[in-house]
Amino acid sequence: MGDECLCRTIKAYIVRNPSIIPRELDIPLKTNSIVSIIGPRRSGKTYMMYYTILKLLDEIPINNILYVDFEDERIRNLDANDLNDMLKVFYMILKPYSDKPKYLFLDEVHVVRDWDKWVRRIYDTREYHIYISGSSSKLLSREISTSLRGRSIDYVIFPFSFREFLKVKGYNIGDIDLLTYLEERGRVIGFLNEYIRYGGYPEVVLEKNIDIKFKLIQSYYNAVFYRDIIGRYGVRYPALLDIFIRYCISSHSKYISISKIYRYVKTLGYKVSKAKLIDYLKYVEDVYLLFPVEIFSYSIKDRKQYPRKIYVIDTGLINALDIDTNMGRLLENLVYIELLRRSKYKNDFQIYYWRDRQQREVDFVIIKGIDVKELIQVSYASSYDEVNKREINGLLKAGKELGCRNLKVITWDYDDIKEYDNLEIVFEPIWKWLLKFE
Repeated sequence: MGDECLCRTIKAYIVRNPSIIPRELDIPLKTNSIVSIIGPRRSGKTYMMYYTILKLLDEIPINNILYVDFEDERIRNLDANDLNDMLKVFYMILKPYSDKPKYLFLDEVHVVRDWDKWVRRIYDTREYHIYISGSSSKLLSREISTSLRGRSIDYVIFPFSFREFLKVKGYNIGDIDLLTYLEERGRVIGFLNEYIRYGGYPEVVLEKNIDIKFKLIQSYYNAVFYRDIIGRYGVRYPALLDIFIRYCISSHSKYISISKIYRYVKTLGYKVSKAKLIDYLKYVEDVYLLFPVEIFSYSIKDRKQYPRKIYVIDTGLINALDIDTNMGRLLENLVYIELLRRSKYKNDFQIYYWRDRQQREVDFVIIKGIDVKELIQVSYASSYDEVNKREINGLLKAGKELGCRNLKVITWDYDDIKEYDNLEIVFEPIWKWLLKFE
């Protein structure tokens, strides 16, 4: 009876916490691999663990689930030997049932010395389902792969999607086709404006005070800057790194090149090598802050020598840092992050841009395996007349050159299908596209 009360208490705690809503990422409840929950700072990794535990409680007794937050100030300076003691206490106090699976949730496990050796050893006993998470300052995807050598699978948590954002706001999406009615569409577009301005970080979405929203985002930037990058990589010139990152963020949805950044920082009086700037770009990508996108080409050499386009993890971060931008670029950034989320959560595709020698461009080329699956332009247009004809011409040229007939322009609020030279282009409002989960 006591176990049932404890189970109900934990369920009530999790359900009561408004930060925990069903996320779109499907974390498996039964797998033969270690589950690594990673992603950008403050995106909801800990609460993803809580929600996974909540689902487990429907079929696994609470006695068989151990959750430990290793950043709790009461348990510091641990090593692998302490983890052995932790398991002893688990058996002494909770007395897990031997006929039921046992689950270990190790949050911020990176603070424990030699954690990876211990986790490997425990995993090899095949007695536990193991879930780990950690801050990007200490636990990177490539390091997990090295430490756990094929034993783990990674699940990346992003800030809220627009669909998750609407759930937090209490808006029931329902039938997307019904949103063609002006009143409902207007409500959704109003929410979309808020989502673009403040982004999808869970704590920011839940914060009702407008002034505090940007302060929270600025604090996230500082944490990533000092803890995830400077603390991890030992950057010697923080001021130069800050200039580099802000330059990249100000260039979101545009092309960047290391050579151009190198010339810019030289005009400011900094002596730095191009190799160091390349390192900086790798750092910000590692911690899920910025994402460079290569040109599409079957030639690796071409992909590496052409400029890359840069995108930011959250549009709220762009606005909170008071970056000079416009709605068209913000929409393109938003579409990229949503594509990245879908590629990680569901379809496992790659994202490139396309450009030819006549400077015709396509914002996103979606590749699965070696096949070009879709070509996407982003346009801040509410009518056909507002769509830049260069965007249409770029799509048509790329479609013929790459052998792709799935062509799309994501607009602000224009919905239509038009045919050009036996090729159809779908024009779809961004709010409608975001509400789908393809």
